[in-house]
Amino acid sequence: MKKDHIEIPKPSSKFQKINCNECGELQIVYSHASTQIACNSCGNTIAEATGSKAKINGKISGSAE
Repeated sequence: MKKDHIEIPKPSSKFQKINCNECGELQIVYSHASTQIACNSCGNTIAEATGSKAKINGKISGSAE
């Protein structure tokens, strides 16, 4: 039996391009990160884990898809 009428759900999480507030470095971060993420160049905190969506401490430049 074919089930062509049943839609496959799209994920609500994605990878995002984030610019650091301090140095402007571009970094790709998962939207539901479960750990604290620091900037590669200056060490400033870019994303903090909250239990669901991460708290982003930088400017979101768009999706990394």
